[in-house]
Amino acid sequence: MRGLHGNRLGLKALAVAGALVAGCSLAQAQNDWFRPPADIGQPSARPSQQRPQQQRQQARPQQRAAPAAEPRRAWSPFQPLIDLFGGRDNRPRRVRPMEPELAPPPPVVAQQPAEPRGKVHASASEARAASDQVKEVVLVFGDEQAGTLAQGLADAFAADRETAAVVARAEADAGFAPGSGVDLIAAARQLPTGSEQANVIVVLAGSHDLEPITDASGVRAELFDERWRDLYSRRVEDFLLALKLQRRNVVVVGLPPVEDAVRNEQIARYNALLKEIVERSGFIFVDVTDGFVDENGKFMMSGPAVDGQRRRLRTADGAGFTRAGARKLAFFVDQKLDDLLTGKDLPAAAADPAESRPSIIMLTGGPPAGNARTLAGAPGTLSAAELRPSPVAEADATPEPARMLVEGTAPPVVPGRTDDFRWPPGQPEEPLVPPMPQGPLPGTATP
Repeated sequence: MRGLHGNRLGLKALAVAGALVAGCSLAQAQNDWFRPPADIGQPSARPSQQRPQQQRQQARPQQRAAPAAEPRRAWSPFQPLIDLFGGRDNRPRRVRPMEPELAPPPPVVAQQPAEPRGKVHASASEARAASDQVKEVVLVFGDEQAGTLAQGLADAFAADRETAAVVARAEADAGFAPGSGVDLIAAARQLPTGSEQANVIVVLAGSHDLEPITDASGVRAELFDERWRDLYSRRVEDFLLALKLQRRNVVVVGLPPVEDAVRNEQIARYNALLKEIVERSGFIFVDVTDGFVDENGKFMMSGPAVDGQRRRLRTADGAGFTRAGARKLAFFVDQKLDDLLTGKDLPAAAADPAESRPSIIMLTGGPPAGNARTLAGAPGTLSAAELRPSPVAEADATPEPARMLVEGTAPPVVPGRTDDFRWPPGQPEEPLVPPMPQGPLPGTATP
């Protein structure tokens, strides 16, 4: 019994010892499994084995540069699972530095060539001395706006008309009205002739004439009343007559619109009067209003230029012109000059100005002087027999429309027309033999 009891105690002791050994192995294994990485937290349980390895690594010469130190991570009991299932995706990555983006080069803008700048000459001889190609001369005559028009024409000619030159005679206070600083009528009579004479004369004036006029007797005529229109029309007609004596084509330009609305109404009435006078004299009138107003007829400071681009056309005062505006002002005149500068219908310059004067009708007797014509019906021009109308002419005369309408005269018969009632066809309208009388003959008694 004692031996059996002692064997049981020994087996129990061995079982307890085995359980303790197994528990220590499991605890050690668990400790190793949940142990944090070597570089995080506590050092490993085997420092004696790592130290010789570290010493051997320090003894080796460094073949390459040490990699950049990775950032330290906080210890976590789930780190093994994270490393197991996460793989390398959760490890810190090196981000390559982004290359700086280069700014794109600025776009190359094709600059349009600058428009040629024409030159305005003081005389025709100066223009011909500057270029041997000059064949036509255009004289721009008037006030300060005429100088702007001359520069615009010179710019236009420099681009597409090299054989034409522009000569300007512009005065700031010139006008047609009496009392103007520069009398255009007297200046027109003193224009050069001969080789200095212009082929075409362009007139732009009148901006200073929109004021009342006081005649020689001291009577004041208000603007655009009947007396004012009569006085001003005579002045313009005298000016145009002085230009007509030079036997040159004349182009009269109307006043351009301005920013002032009241002034624009006056300019519109003035242009209507000027156009009537100019066309009655046989010259060309150019209206430039449409080029400087919008579709509603209102003044515009900027608008489409000759090149099609929208540009500034007028100056800040609302009356002057920029270079683009002067070029557009000249555009309307240049259209009329295309036909006038061809030289087909231009009259030749007269040697004697008296020969180029318009024909004068003589109202009294006497021998005619120069190109004068005798008024029809003057005494002594025809005899009484010559003045007597011819009966043949009266018989052959065709009835006038007024006579047919008032008196009811039948129109002449046309053979083959529906109103030709002659029978047989082709018989004369009037019988050659008068018809026999229907009543009794004179001197005979009735039975």
